[in-house]
Amino acid sequence: MALTEEQLKARACGLGGSDCAAALGLSPWKAPVELYHEKCAALGDEITLEVEVLPSEPMRWGILLEPVIRQEYALRTGRTVHVPTTTLQHPEHAFMVGNLDGITNDQRLLEVKTARTTYGWGEPDTDQIPQFYLLQVQHYLCITALPVADVAVLIGGQEYRQYEIPADLELQEMIIEGERVFWDAVLARTPPEIDLSHPRALEIVRKLNPGTNGKSVTADAALDHWRSVYEDAQERAKLYQGTVAGCMAHLLYAMGEAAELRFLDGKALRRKLQTRAAYSVPETSFIDARWVNVKEK
Repeated sequence: MALTEEQLKARACGLGGSDCAAALGLSPWKAPVELYHEKCAALGDEITLEVEVLPSEPMRWGILLEPVIRQEYALRTGRTVHVPTTTLQHPEHAFMVGNLDGITNDQRLLEVKTARTTYGWGEPDTDQIPQFYLLQVQHYLCITALPVADVAVLIGGQEYRQYEIPADLELQEMIIEGERVFWDAVLARTPPEIDLSHPRALEIVRKLNPGTNGKSVTADAALDHWRSVYEDAQERAKLYQGTVAGCMAHLLYAMGEAAELRFLDGKALRRKLQTRAAYSVPETSFIDARWVNVKEK
């Protein structure tokens, strides 16, 4: 959902549903320290860690497709969906806010999603959705006190699925406590420790220290250890890259000029002649070999 300026201001004064996983340290896209600096900046502090807040390409398409998916949900279920235009707030825990994708005429929360693949999504009509979305939905159910939510998702731009998520009061209590601790840290201006195992840790550290003061520091035993692990990982990466290349060489050699090598599990290695357009360099041709899932006619 594209938020208005007023909604963005209201959300800055608390934690929204999309903030929940990050606040609890369970988001693969945003670390707690990034969310902390984002909230402090929204509250008027000087920016000390640049955080990308503009919609990414997947986010942009998610916003554009939201009305379409919501309409499809209404058509398939026969329900009428109302979209709240204001930012909702928990009646007791003011730091919990939310902007909903919809509430149905029979009092069901609606959350609309888009996804590139089925990874993390269970069978349709179950409650098996990715963890970070589950936390977001329970956050909204907590705010509204609604008993159940429907998640409507469009996967790969062409597969519509629906999931039913009942309210989980035990999980909601954990969310409330986790968000309370995080928000208290924001108000106290106490930044969380950087989780150096987080997928975004390297990028965060580089952003926090963009320049150099010209000084030199001496490594201790712990840093000596991490250097050793780093060098060992580099060597292993080179080894595995060589193994990957060797395996592919065996397969392509066995194929010869064949277009496809089929396996019993339904997968195939497919060779296809590709042509590069001639821009500033002469046109060239090459064979593209890639794995595919074979669909029997």
